[in-house]
Amino acid sequence: MELESKNFKEETSLENKQNDESLNKDFAERLKILIDMKGIQPSRFADEIGVQRSGLSHIIAGRNKPSVDFLQKLVQRYPDTNVNWLLTGIGEPIIEQTSNSEILEKNSEISTEIEQKKEIPIPNKEKEIERILVFYADKTFETFNLFNPYKVKNSENK
Repeated sequence: MELESKNFKEETSLENKQNDESLNKDFAERLKILIDMKGIQPSRFADEIGVQRSGLSHIIAGRNKPSVDFLQKLVQRYPDTNVNWLLTGIGEPIIEQTSNSEILEKNSEISTEIEQKKEIPIPNKEKEIERILVFYADKTFETFNLFNPYKVKNSENK
């Protein structure tokens, strides 16, 4: 029983290690693609994002995993980088940036739509009270006119 457990742990550990190595290599390949897309040498890339050249070399070689600090520095220097693509391969390497003029134009369109919707007249649903009828348990009632708030009629309902 102990032997089986030990073998399972060793196999699981080996699989996890192989998966980590595969992920490191995939990340390294995508990082190389990104650096090529930027058109610079890896040493300059390391300098621009503020990491040690040797650290970048180890990541590219697949020996080290990228740290959160590494990713933050990369995105800070290159905000158009799609980190999701870099980590998983899903999506495109570069995120399309919307220019300020496009954003301002879209905001202007939305503001115009809002202003147009504000101008739609809301009909007055308030009704005027013309008279009030009060019915009593003894089968009598009173009518009150809006302009003459005193009792107008007192009669029996038959």
